[in-house]
Amino acid sequence: MTDERASRPETGSGADADIERVSTEEIVDVIRAAPVPVVNTQYLADECDISVDALFEQLFERVEDGILEHHSVEDRWHLWWLTLETELEESTRTDG
Repeated sequence: MTDERASRPETGSGADADIERVSTEEIVDVIRAAPVPVVNTQYLADECDISVDALFEQLFERVEDGILEHHSVEDRWHLWWLTLETELEESTRTDG
């Protein structure tokens, strides 16, 4: 399986990718509040007020950590959603 991080047409120059960071909690909250459970990189970047380049690698880190799932569409668009474990974690926090 190839590393899908190599193909990033949604992104721009990448000059500020090492400067901006978004917390895991903010990413999870934005996805939970989204009108649909699957969002693209641009939606997350806009909601988090961060560049797509700065956010892109952070999202892959959350996939590696088991927080998010990812799907690449035609090697052009990237979709993100919460893992079942992350969803269940929220329901146990609100239920008890």
